[in-house]
Amino acid sequence: MAVYAVGDIQGCGEELEGLLDRIGFEPGRDRLWVVGDLVNRGPRSLHVLRRLRQLGDAVRIVLGNHDLHLIALAHGLADMRGKDTVGELLEAEDGPELVAWLRRQPLLHSEGDPGWTMVHAALHPAWDLEEAHRRAEAVAETLRGPRGPELAGSLSSKDLPTSEPDPDREWQWLRFNAAVLTRTRFCTADGEFAWGGTAPAEPRFQAWYAHPERRSRGTPIVYGHWAADGLTRTRDTLGLDSGCVWGGALTAARLDADPVTLWEWDCRGYWVPDGT
Repeated sequence: MAVYAVGDIQGCGEELEGLLDRIGFEPGRDRLWVVGDLVNRGPRSLHVLRRLRQLGDAVRIVLGNHDLHLIALAHGLADMRGKDTVGELLEAEDGPELVAWLRRQPLLHSEGDPGWTMVHAALHPAWDLEEAHRRAEAVAETLRGPRGPELAGSLSSKDLPTSEPDPDREWQWLRFNAAVLTRTRFCTADGEFAWGGTAPAEPRFQAWYAHPERRSRGTPIVYGHWAADGLTRTRDTLGLDSGCVWGGALTAARLDADPVTLWEWDCRGYWVPDGT
């Protein structure tokens, strides 16, 4: 059995099929981890959701910000944006079933074998793995419930909390946790976040994985979300968003290999990056 993680697909169905074929993925034997942002901006979001849902127990998914946007759109709690490409999915006969399937997915996933944790964007520097799971499950439980679409829609707002809200403000607390897990790039060591942007707002902001006192250090974490950062490896993190939808590549990593093995696929063909 092999455990593969794949970066942000974002509706790039042709590239996904090419990559799965090249790595020889077998659903009855292997597992596929998907780091979120399954849909949007690419041309085949409907195909991607159908394909991944078809894999059943062979796939493990965490939700990304584009997946949450789709949930909100499907329930009339967000507006279509200029670059959205999920119209076919929303109009499909099985569209509601696919969105309902998305709503049941977690925001954080860990397994003892191969020992990795998967999140779409980041963990808060003050969270150890136990705390991260507690907060991620609180968000996921709400997304599965009657207020789930409302929560998904609220994450598109520009008034997201930039630091830990008072715990008595449960709705803001949920929004903050969801934003950390699905939207983070930069933050301060004491947990102030800057949503959006491809460069730090001030020198005190660093890439979330770079803070030396981050409590999740030593836990292997695979994530996506950050196409501008590209394929990024540190001692204990692996960023797999290599910008397929922006003309880059779709990257897969075999997590149970030592060392981790990488593949990339784009419309020009397949190659293994140097140094892997």
